[in-house]
Amino acid sequence: MSSRKRPLFLSMTIAIKRTLLAALLCSFVPAAPAAKATGKKTAVSLSPHLTELVYAAGAGDHLLGVAQGSNYPPAVSALPQVGSGVTPNVERIAILQPDVILAWGYKNSNNLYPALRKLDIPVHYQAPASLDGIIEDIEELGALFATQTAASATARELRQILRTTRQRYQNAAKIKTFVLVSQEPLYTLGAGSFVIDALHACGAESVFETLSAPAPIVSREQLLLAHPQAVLFAAKNTGRESDILVRYFASMGLRLQADQLLGRDPDIVFRPADRLIRALPGLCSDIDRIRRRLVPAASGSPLPPPPHLPSRSPRKDAAGA
Repeated sequence: MSSRKRPLFLSMTIAIKRTLLAALLCSFVPAAPAAKATGKKTAVSLSPHLTELVYAAGAGDHLLGVAQGSNYPPAVSALPQVGSGVTPNVERIAILQPDVILAWGYKNSNNLYPALRKLDIPVHYQAPASLDGIIEDIEELGALFATQTAASATARELRQILRTTRQRYQNAAKIKTFVLVSQEPLYTLGAGSFVIDALHACGAESVFETLSAPAPIVSREQLLLAHPQAVLFAAKNTGRESDILVRYFASMGLRLQADQLLGRDPDIVFRPADRLIRALPGLCSDIDRIRRRLVPAASGSPLPPPPHLPSRSPRKDAAGA
């Protein structure tokens, strides 16, 4: 057995890439029958982001089972897993007998999951491609489960965050950002992604957002020619991975400082749910810090950083991670 260990970031990004691409291209524990007993419409989710959206809509107690990988909010740990959008556990879903199956897919999707046909259970598809779409999907779930009051309250809160953030950075100098999904090969995100929409809200732009493929592979040469000013990547230990990526990009001739590497939890940045919108002010503040250092004269950001998001040293974060 080889003694060489797979680099931590590469291991992380392989898992992230598999989860993200599956979403873009597209021990059983019986659940307590509380929802059934009260006459509530019940559901199972086949995507972690849908699990989160159901809770954001105030309908968490309507769930009988959740997708593999669902880890938020903590209450989902008590629910049985029913497979994933790629490989749903048909037998387990049949035992749970939900009123509706929540799955990743566009509104007009039909028979996207042929294995589920024999269950004769309606499938409700959602695949938000923008931040506004996330909010609209929360409202739609509120209507589906008759939890409109809670869903509307969440929607108002999220729209206020979006409105304030977009106004703050609408005239800011654009920061060219590379969205790193994986290193080998170099996967990024193309047009029509909620992640790209998040960058736009911050007054930034993806260097490859004109590519039509949802998750294109780019070459090192293309990346060098794009000359990104920031890199958005996903990792659990962002400080350690930032150090690795500084050396990785330097090896191809791209000189980036640690504060130009924007590490975020993959469950937040690559999952179209309310947590991404709630995390937006922090992401935008970090991008604005790069803007003020790289293009201070051209910066159109008229306001100081939000008072609740104090500046922090990226080197200190890296050391403490």
